[in-house]
Order: sequence, then structure tokens, then C-alpha cells
Amino acid sequence: MKRRSFIVVSVFSLFGIGVFSFIRWIRNSGNVKELANPRFLSLLCDSSTIRTLGRAYLKLKPGENGDDILLNDLLTEKFHKKLLERTDMLAAESQIEERIKQDFDSNNIVIVQGWVLSVTEARQCAFFSILNS
Repeated sequence: MKRRSFIVVSVFSLFGIGVFSFIRWIRNSGNVKELANPRFLSLLCDSSTIRTLGRAYLKLKPGENGDDILLNDLLTEKFHKKLLERTDMLAAESQIEERIKQDFDSNNIVIVQGWVLSVTEARQCAFFSILNS
């Protein structure tokens, strides 16, 4: 490979990595981090415990290992589109809280390190652990 070709390929590669990192940073800022924090559970324990619970849930469910997968599972399509527009966060948070209540009512629970969590709550912990790792 000629020196000029090597330099051009290297510059474009670094540019691509930088753009990808910037997009992930924009995507993971602000509203998304607010949704990742489980409200009720954060009253009972600190953020390191939530991260630990999230990692343990991801070990139980390796198919849900991506932040995009978890975000899609947490939000309905309606709120996912609104999140991209960065509007109506209170409605999205109340929708997640309602799903947590429905999970407990329908016995859709999981036991993670001795904690009895709704599946939605466990996904929130997993999402929190991915964003804050």
C-alpha cells in the first residue's frame, strides 16, 4: 500500500469512528438517561446496586444485551418516536411505571440477585447499566 493511500484510509477510518462515537453520545444523552433510571428502585438503593442488578439481568437474558433492544422493549412505538423528538417525557415515564404495575399484576416478574423485579423494571436496570458503564 502506498503511503498516500494509507494516510487517506487512516483519516477516513478515524473520521468514521469519531462520527459513530458522536452519534452514540448524542443518542445516550438527556432524555434517554432519565428513562433508564428506575424511579421506585432508585429510592430503595444506590446507582451501583442498580447497575449490578442490570448486569445480572443481562446475564440471565443475553438476547437483550443492546441498548436499542432494551429501549424498544421499554417504550411503545408511539413514545419511542416522541423520544426521538425529545418531547413528552412525563408521559413516557408514566407509561413505563404503568407497565411495571401491569407486570406485577400479571406475575411477569424475575428474581435478580434476591430482588423481585418486574421485567420492565429489570430492563430499566439493564439499560441503566449499559448507559452508565
